Amino acid sequence: MSVQPSITDPSNALEKLAVFVNETNFCLTEKSHISVRDALIDTLGCIIVGMKEDNTKKAIDAVQEWGKGTAPLFGYNLSLSPPWAAFVNATAGHSLDFDDWESPGNTHLSVVLFPSLLAVASTRPTSGRELVDAYVAGFEVVARLGEAMNFDHYSMGWHSTATLGAIGAAASVARLLGLDARKTANAMSIAASQASGYTCQFGSDAKPLQAGFAAKAGVVAAKLAESGLCGQTHVFDADNGLKALMSHGDSDRFNRPFINFPGGELAIEQYGLAVKAYPCCGYTHRLIDCAVMIQKIPGFDPVEINTVTASLPDFHSNILPFQQPESRTEALFSVPFCVALTLLGRAPTLVEINQESWTDPMVMELIKKVEKVSRTPNNTALNYDPDDPDWVKVVMKDGTVHQTENTFPLGSPENKMTSDQIMEKFVLNAATATNHSDKLHIDMSGLRQWSCLPDVNDLLSDLSSDVVIASV
Repeated sequence: MSVQPSITDPSNALEKLAVFVNETNFCLTEKSHISVRDALIDTLGCIIVGMKEDNTKKAIDAVQEWGKGTAPLFGYNLSLSPPWAAFVNATAGHSLDFDDWESPGNTHLSVVLFPSLLAVASTRPTSGRELVDAYVAGFEVVARLGEAMNFDHYSMGWHSTATLGAIGAAASVARLLGLDARKTANAMSIAASQASGYTCQFGSDAKPLQAGFAAKAGVVAAKLAESGLCGQTHVFDADNGLKALMSHGDSDRFNRPFINFPGGELAIEQYGLAVKAYPCCGYTHRLIDCAVMIQKIPGFDPVEINTVTASLPDFHSNILPFQQPESRTEALFSVPFCVALTLLGRAPTLVEINQESWTDPMVMELIKKVEKVSRTPNNTALNYDPDDPDWVKVVMKDGTVHQTENTFPLGSPENKMTSDQIMEKFVLNAATATNHSDKLHIDMSGLRQWSCLPDVNDLLSDLSSDVVIASV
């Protein structure tokens, strides 16, 4: 087997990203360090509560005979081989659509990166600092590819969590394993061959499975590259590669983020993370916040509603197709359900989802009055355009009109949830998962300090069995 030369003069996007992942000494601001620290806490909470979902249980039943090993499933007393543990943990974490996301990749990034990293970390001592650095490396890869490809990539129907996420996971694991730049490039190239997932699967079990596939792909691709297997370095920007087949195909536009790369601030510093306040698609959240404002108007009575109009950009609307949802997965992608429930004073929560509130006659009746209206966005390059807010208009039976608008939903980088709010969300997720009766051992004070630990496995091993929340 021939040995590929090291990368001394990176000439394309893949090689530049590989050198960055391999060589960069990350120096985060305190703000970004806290974002990464909180991202793991939030992701673990989503995994623990998602581990109880039927789709996750079925996934475990399907794969456990193939993958016994030492990598833990969080909130479930079972360990699998690293690839399959990454798959199940990511599937669980995305099953309720309660996990964080980022722009410009437009991915649920943490639920792909952390499961892949923690699965590999279970095989070797891994410090909190190593885990932070590996996460930041994967974030950078996904964000810069997102700049190069979106929103064309997402609008074409690609589920970027599954596509860009797989490549980012390979980069993260390569960093954690200490692969050189050439092997890191090969890991991302191999991952690109596994990068697939479709937005038309939203509202079905396949959506969280696609996050699982991406996490598993990252682990497998990095290990294959570590063994010496290679991929083409032009797989991103070739005329028959990622740029052309999965995005706009414009070489100048694709290469723009990489002309002076690396340079400027890190992507985690530049973009930050959006943490979800509600367990449903993030594109419903601005509308939910609008409905919250209306519901709090003094004297507002939802019984007196005549009509409701909810407006959002067309590329958001396209992945929210369900008017009257008939299942949990459909409810998470239904604007009328989320808005109606909120106007009734019952903003989406895990309790409401578990109670199948979309079948409540009062909710169903109000859903009939909600019209979802999609609009052409002013700027297709922006996910949330500050000059183009979502809005909800409620017309009462007496003709009174209530209209509110929202630009940045609660939890977005511009309207952040605090660390305490994120910890409260984690505790609620863990309590919901255990029904307050099973036991779940969590050293909460230790969890807050995970990024400073000499070996994160000492803390995270407790999350693979059934015990009680220890200390807050």
